[in-house]
Amino acid sequence: MKLRIVIVLIFGIINSGFGQNLNMIIDVNDELVTSEISGAYLNFENKDGTKEKILIGYHPGELLLKQNSWDKINSEQTEKITLSFTYYTWKRKKEKTATFEIEMEKYLFDKRYLILHVYDFRSRKYRKKYGCLTDENYIFDFNYPQGGILISCG
Repeated sequence: MKLRIVIVLIFGIINSGFGQNLNMIIDVNDELVTSEISGAYLNFENKDGTKEKILIGYHPGELLLKQNSWDKINSEQTEKITLSFTYYTWKRKKEKTATFEIEMEKYLFDKRYLILHVYDFRSRKYRKKYGCLTDENYIFDFNYPQGGILISCG
């Protein structure tokens, strides 16, 4: 009986598909994201033009990825990877949302840690500081060991 339970447990753990999580911190407008995001996906575009969207999780410090996400990241067929999520804020007692799409290169997934800085141009401070660098409503920057920094407009 005990052997059956052990076998069932091992089979259940293997089939649950847990992969390695990515050490990643996300901040929006210099504030750590703790619970303000939802609908986090990794969007994959393949060389043959097909697209796939995989739901992922996020806890401060960890991007929660299952094994199938890692398989797609490491696949030779994957050409483009985009992290997308919806960010919620409150302004004058009204909920505001913004959807961010962050293109990620494959080498970023090999870093010991990542810090994703997103600057939302709904805030005047960041629109003035970084608005000249893009036509989008936001800009992003990754920090990682031996990585660079985002240069402001002035």
